[in-house]
This record gives sequence, C-alpha cells and structure tokens, in this order.
Amino acid sequence: MNSPSRDYKEVREHCGYFPLDGWCLVDATGKDVESYLQTQTTNDVTQVPVGGGQNSAVVDRKARIIATFSLHKMNDKATCFLVEQNQKDRLVSHLETYLFREDVTLSSPPLSLLALQGPMSARVLAGWTGEDTALPEKPDAIALIEYEGDIWRVINKSLTGEEGFVIGLPPAAREKLMAALASTDEEYPPARVTPDTFDILRIEAGLPLFGRDMDDKNILPETGLEHSSVSYNKGCYIGQEVIARIKTYGAANFALMGLSVEGESPPPYNGEIRLGTKKIGRVKSGAYSPSLGRALALAYIHKDHRSPDVVLDVTIADTPCKMTPHLLPFYRPQTRKDHSRRLLEQALGIYKEEENLDRPITLLREAIAVDPCHAAAYEALGVFLSKQDKLDEAIALMKRLAEIDPTEIMAHTNLSIYYMKQGRIEEAELEKGEATALQFERMVSEKMSQKDQEKRAEEEKKERQNKIEMFKKVLEIDPVDQIANFGLASIYTEMGRNEEAVNLLETVVREYKDYSAAYLLLGKNLEKLSLRESAVETYQSGIAQAAKKGDLMPLREMQSRMNQLLQASD
Repeated sequence: MNSPSRDYKEVREHCGYFPLDGWCLVDATGKDVESYLQTQTTNDVTQVPVGGGQNSAVVDRKARIIATFSLHKMNDKATCFLVEQNQKDRLVSHLETYLFREDVTLSSPPLSLLALQGPMSARVLAGWTGEDTALPEKPDAIALIEYEGDIWRVINKSLTGEEGFVIGLPPAAREKLMAALASTDEEYPPARVTPDTFDILRIEAGLPLFGRDMDDKNILPETGLEHSSVSYNKGCYIGQEVIARIKTYGAANFALMGLSVEGESPPPYNGEIRLGTKKIGRVKSGAYSPSLGRALALAYIHKDHRSPDVVLDVTIADTPCKMTPHLLPFYRPQTRKDHSRRLLEQALGIYKEEENLDRPITLLREAIAVDPCHAAAYEALGVFLSKQDKLDEAIALMKRLAEIDPTEIMAHTNLSIYYMKQGRIEEAELEKGEATALQFERMVSEKMSQKDQEKRAEEEKKERQNKIEMFKKVLEIDPVDQIANFGLASIYTEMGRNEEAVNLLETVVREYKDYSAAYLLLGKNLEKLSLRESAVETYQSGIAQAAKKGDLMPLREMQSRMNQLLQASD
C-alpha cells in the first residue's frame, strides 16, 4: 500500500506551501462594481462585507459554465476574483461584454500566488509578517497586509480540506518567501507540496478543476458548485431561470460526485461507467487517497445511482469493478480548533500509557500554537509542567489563559495552586479569591439564564398549541395536506409524541415520495420508538429520493444516522 509522502502529511498535520501558478487574480474597480457584479454573478454580492468574500460563477442563458471563481471585496470600489488561469479570459470577456455605462474597470494585478495550507498555516504566515498581523479568519475573507513596502493580498482559502491561505504578492517577494520557508529551522518546517500531492489533496477536498472535471458544456448544477456559489434569493442574472427551475423541479441527470473503487489504482480518466448495458456515469480526476486508504475519483453519475455508500458492480472503461458513490468532499474541512483538540486527546492518551511527560508536553505546546485560545490545552500543559516542577512556566501559561479569557475559573484556580507550591501565599490567596468570585458570578448568570429559559419555554408552549390547532383545522379539510402533516409531525416530534408523528409522516412520504425532509423526520421518530430496522429502511428510501433531487443536507444526515444504526447492530 502507498505510504503518505512527507508533503502530504505536513499539509494534513502542520503546513505545506506551493506556488499557485494555475490560478490568478483579476481586479474589478469603480463606483458601480457591486451593482454591476450583482447583475452578472450567481451569488449575492450585496451580502459580502468589506474584507469578506464568497464563491460564485457566471453562466450563460442555459446555465452552462462560463467561469467559476471566488470574489473578495477589498473596499467599496474594488473587488478581486481568484480564478483558474484557464478561465480568466472567459471571465473578463463575459464581464466586458455586458459593460455599457457602468463605472467598472477590469485589470490584472502584477501579483504571483502562493498557497499555504494546513492547520499551522496561520502560525507560519504570522511568523513571517508579524505576530500582530490581522489575518483573515473567515472562509474567503481577504486582508491587505503591508510588508517591506509591498501590499500582500491574503485570502482565507482552503484548497485541500485544511485551513489555509492564498497570498497574492509581487513575484520577487514570492521567491523570497518560498526560500525562507524552505530554510526555516522551526520544529515543524513547512513542506514544499508537489503538483501530484496537491492533486490528491484537492480531489479529497472535492475541488473540481476547469478543463479536467468540468467545462463549458456543463451546466452549473451538474458540478455541485451551486451549493456554495448560488443565491436563490437575489435579483435577476443571466442563467437564473434555468438554475432556479432545476432547484424547484428536480436535479440534473448527471452530477459530480465522489466514487471509490477497490485497489490502489484510480479508474481511468474519462472512463465510461456502465451498470450492465446502461451508461450511468463518466470518471474525471482520480488518485489514491492516503487518508482514506483507497482509490478515489470525481465522476459524473446519473441521478438514479447517486445513493452514497451503495456498492455497485459496474464496468469502468470496460473493466469490471466494484464502485461506491460518495458525497463530496471525501475529506471534511478541518479547523485549527479541530486539530488542536486532536493533539490534546493524543497527549492525554500518551500520558495514560507512559510516565515520561516530554511527548505529551510537546503535543500540548503544538495544540496551543494551533489554537491559542484552547483552554483545556493550557490547563493540561500547566499540570504537566507543574509535575516537572517547571512552575514559572506553568504560571506564565495560566496568566496567558486569564488574559485570553478573563472568565476562565481554572486559570485562577491553577495559579493559586502553583503560587502555593512556590510559597507565595499572598498571591495564592488572591488568585483563590478571584476564582471564587468568578464562580459566584457564573452561578448568578446561570440562574438568570434559567429564568429566561423558563419564560421562553412558556411562550413557545402557547405558540406550539396555536400551531397545532391551526394544522388540525387544515387536516379536517384536506387529510393529506403536505405542509399541515409535516408541520404537525414536527411539533409532535419536539413534544415526544412519536407515534402520532409517525402516522402523519407516513402519510407525507406515501403521498409525496420525493419529500426528503419527511423521510429524515420519520426515521428519527422510528429511532425514538426503538424501531431500528424500520428506521434504516426509511433512511434508505429517503437517501435514494434525496440523491435524485440533490437534497444534500437531509441526505447527509440520513446517511450518518443510518450508518450509526447499522454499526450499532453489528
């Protein structure tokens, strides 16, 4: 079996970097930028604040792709696009075609792009630009950072499933930065990521590329990008009618999904997928996944065969194999908090098995570096250091934690203990008093919160009863009314009246077979009644319907709940 390369592991565990030469930036400037882009793009530009960003696209009247990109609002009169190089001319040409009297200018800034990806990428970047640098924290957010006389554009952008950044900077500055990253003497030096490794990472992250996984013959809903790139509440734009119609009345016949096959070799690019004599799909990018331990691919699959985790005996490029469809992404995006929690768990696990504290301490230091606000990691590291009689460092850690979160009781409790060990009685008593005061404030706050909750609960009870009466009146007129049955079932579910909810929901799925949310709620009620087999059957039916419609949110939850039930029965 293939073993993960160093650069792959660094991206997943620490940080990797690579020049992003296949991508570029395009600027749109002028006083009419926002209003103009609102008429051309698929997403709602008016919802983007200064410093924010979003995924978007431009399509033709039949909703076929012209360009996909992310846009980032630098100020009220300047927005930049992060777009693949092979889509740049298409994007600019489209936008210029519909420019008439609007004050909008399109240009290409003389910047090169560098990607930093991985849970330690923020720390690496801050170490270069300065620890006090305000890096963009939300996905697709942008910050303009001045460094050595240059203005860097730093975009919070995950290209790998891990937290990361795309940096736009002058070519000479990029070369200097890459040289510095390559020669750093840090404990976990960033790794230079090869193109092959990036391909694996972006396939795991479910990131399609133009010209490989999609082209101008694809309508946007076929690519799955509409889930993050389309607003269904904004005003008119070119192609809106087609996209809205697909959303309302069904799903694209073929849509991009993930698939896995047995063995280490991914299926061939553009390989036709057949189930018996019927064509059910076509393979696009593929790779062996070190994280998941199997061969993966992106593929367009027919809506009748998009139920995830259902093994199909198919032929791909005339070669028989077992194929399993998967929802994208294969690898769920990780955050610094997620990674920090994993490091804490790893450190505590080692501590239970080993007497030596050096490894747990190293992991906890890394956990705090990844997430400087992780209180539990501070506390554990302070305890371990105190066991090694490194009380000064333990005290410094707790002081830092108290600065980060002045309401953190354990910071003051531990300070009291550590001061006492050093014989600093007065300081220990002061910290003990601070901890006691914070404990009292928390108790008062919780008591007030409890009263507010009781008041809200009473108001919600009255509102719930009014809705019950309303839905019952509707059902007296039309016993199979979709909204009334589902609405009343939702209320009964909240009240724990599961049998009554089941009866109503069975009516919904019988009369409205593609109502994905009803299958999900029915399955939940069957679980509450300990009818596991019936719940699994309901989820299976619901998943098939949701896959056809492209209802990803209920589909994902039904898939997760069904898997948990099946695992519990093994």
